[in-house]
Amino acid sequence: MRHLLEASLFPFINKPGRYIGGELGQIVKPPEGRLQVALGYPDMYEIGMSYLGTQILYHLINSDDRFLCERFYAPDWDAEEILRREKIPYFSLESFRPLREFDVVGFTLAYEMVFTNLLNILDLSGIPPRWKDRNQSDPLVIAGGPVAHNPEPLAPFIDFFCLGDTEETIGPLLGIIFEHKGAPREALLEAIVREIPGVYVPRFYNNNGAPTVAFAPPQVKSQRVKSLKIESYSRKPLVPFVETVHDRLSVEIMRGCPRGCRFCQATAIYRPVRVRPVDDVVEQVRLQLGSTGFDEVTMLSLSSSDYPHIEKLTGLLARELSSRKVSLSLPSLRPGTISLSLLESLKLTRKSGLTFAPEAGTERLRALVRKDITDRDLYETLRLAFESGWNLIKLYFMIGLPTETVEDVEGIIEMIRASSNIARQCRGKNIINVTISPFSPKSHTPFQWDMQLSPEQIRERSEYIRRKAGSSYVNIKLRDPNLSFLEGVIGRGGREMGEVVETVFRMGARFDGWSEGLDFDRWLKAFADCGIDPYSYLRERRFADCLPWAHIELDVSTEHLMKERNRTSTLLKESKPSTETAPAISDDNEGDQFGRSRKKGPAKATVAPNKGNVRIQWGRKGLTRFLSHLDNIRVFERAIRRAGLPVEYSQGFNPHMKLSFGPPLPLGFTSEAEYFDISLDRPFQPEMAAALGRTLPGGYHIIMAKSVMSAKESLSGKLNRAVYEVPVEANPEYQHRLESLLERNSVEITRVSKEESRRVEIRPAIFRLEFIPQCSFDPRKAAIFMELGVGTAGYARPQEVILESGIADEFLLPSLAIHRKALLFADNDGNHLTPMEF
Repeated sequence: MRHLLEASLFPFINKPGRYIGGELGQIVKPPEGRLQVALGYPDMYEIGMSYLGTQILYHLINSDDRFLCERFYAPDWDAEEILRREKIPYFSLESFRPLREFDVVGFTLAYEMVFTNLLNILDLSGIPPRWKDRNQSDPLVIAGGPVAHNPEPLAPFIDFFCLGDTEETIGPLLGIIFEHKGAPREALLEAIVREIPGVYVPRFYNNNGAPTVAFAPPQVKSQRVKSLKIESYSRKPLVPFVETVHDRLSVEIMRGCPRGCRFCQATAIYRPVRVRPVDDVVEQVRLQLGSTGFDEVTMLSLSSSDYPHIEKLTGLLARELSSRKVSLSLPSLRPGTISLSLLESLKLTRKSGLTFAPEAGTERLRALVRKDITDRDLYETLRLAFESGWNLIKLYFMIGLPTETVEDVEGIIEMIRASSNIARQCRGKNIINVTISPFSPKSHTPFQWDMQLSPEQIRERSEYIRRKAGSSYVNIKLRDPNLSFLEGVIGRGGREMGEVVETVFRMGARFDGWSEGLDFDRWLKAFADCGIDPYSYLRERRFADCLPWAHIELDVSTEHLMKERNRTSTLLKESKPSTETAPAISDDNEGDQFGRSRKKGPAKATVAPNKGNVRIQWGRKGLTRFLSHLDNIRVFERAIRRAGLPVEYSQGFNPHMKLSFGPPLPLGFTSEAEYFDISLDRPFQPEMAAALGRTLPGGYHIIMAKSVMSAKESLSGKLNRAVYEVPVEANPEYQHRLESLLERNSVEITRVSKEESRRVEIRPAIFRLEFIPQCSFDPRKAAIFMELGVGTAGYARPQEVILESGIADEFLLPSLAIHRKALLFADNDGNHLTPMEF
């Protein structure tokens, strides 16, 4: 299977690094005698690898020797096209085995708009999407995650759902499947329901959520762990090759939120609040940083500044991390809880943006939704942040909340204007990014009975805010109303929604949560074909209505949710106009001086001059050839941190390692002749290179390292020759074709880039071409040897030479395993020197 993927898939797609596996932290076990679990996230690799819950399950399942767990993510459009055309079944990253060969295929559901991706993965895997069409030879298809708390839209497709925290139930659950391997499907599912709490099996319930068998409980209770144990988090988490949306070490410090906002589904799902001890968090950060090499650590929770020991924790970590040039961030903060000491801790290494979510524009509406933030809290926090050196602030608002009035919309505009004024008054290039999202009533919240505004109403209000609140200090982003509309309809739907999801999938829907993937008209047609009016799902519900998720029980009862919703009506009657005033909005900056503002002087160096300039030769082979130049840089930066090399950093607010790489190695190439220079703050020792080599992922290797004098010219600027070897089928005619190409006075090709396509003369950059009967690294094949120009000697790509010589056509070209044998400097006397020789 791997050879098939190397020949037919990886060379022909945009980001093959998503599919090659092999990351640090990956666990590969022999499948014999084990229950085989494929764990997936039905969205892009970059999204799924950032989700902490999947990493926790991957670690826990693989910690039990009875089981193996491998991963998969949603294939992008280009990969799907090839998989279908070549009839390649979808596969796992660890072993490349087809998903249909696993015992269990599990999905994490964090968002309604991934449902079509889930069906696409099953279809590509040769697994019947509906459970009624699967037989004993098919895997069990299971799902969990936040969205599973209304399981009904996916009930026709999922064998069973795991609701809530699964740290304590996943082992016993898989143990039952392991012990009953080969048993009839119905008997196995019955055993699971009888023994494991929090499992919902749709086939044992009717369309109204009532059980149809005696052993199925009428209410399925979502599970909670009492405490967050350090053993649940891997000491060696997965480290992605490609850049992810949250490309950092995420460490959970608290689960649940003490605030209890009435619109927030996460508050209901993760209740009660569970706080991790400071010592556990610090120990985990130290262990995981040592095994990953990330340059940023984020303290993960629904509201990080509400963690009761946040100042102690950040104080302990900040100085230790800053000495390693690792930054510390908090993803979600509440105005009014931010202190100067907290900000000082966060900015010791580098500053990312700060995020605040006022949600509503008036204190009346914030009180109604239990978002206890005053206007003054926000304005004082913004001023403190800007004056402490932060330049980027993110604000999140919602429109369409229950009881929202014109005054509430105007309040959002007023808050944005006032925030912009604060940004203008404070020194620096300050920017406020505002995101405005439509309210969508979520299951298991006090607002689950409320109406949702139509896309047309949302669009009118959001465009009004954009027009009125615009400023050079503010960027306003409006979330797509059509997307929120679909979230609301699907999230409030029952089993009838499954037919819509399958219909729109068959019509080609994929990645509906991405702006480039969503086709709203296609969804409307699917609703019409299924005889469903989606707008009817936006209406207000009565307390007496039977909601599709009524048989799913969380820690808070439906009666309590009703009381909370009724309490908002009381608050409406009791609310009084706010006496808070926004900061004055004027055209004059207080304290500004005439002309340009005073420039900051350059920071003085606080470290000694360079003590160790080192040149390192490295190579890569195997599947790592499908990684880009930026991926290579990321691999080595993290390896340098893991190895503890005393690398020097640049000065300023965002320090970077002092590294200088040679000419980029193109995606798809292997090599034995790549180079980078690194500056150390102490003399180089050979053990440093050995330590670096030990920390590299499989496929990368260190060939040589030596101390060098500091050069004025970069490696890329100095080198002017590249030598390649390309394995090909043995064909004596190839030598004649190469000779014919060399005899030509001109070789003009069309070179295509993202911006343009242009004609380029490459003959001056072709120095040597030769047909070799036996390839040096693949004795089964012959090879083409090429010496081509780079840099000042002109530039010719080996693919261009092969294409022009007629050895391969455009279709075959991407699959050639091109190997770079040398990078050289050729002087005017004909001497060829490697970077280790000059």
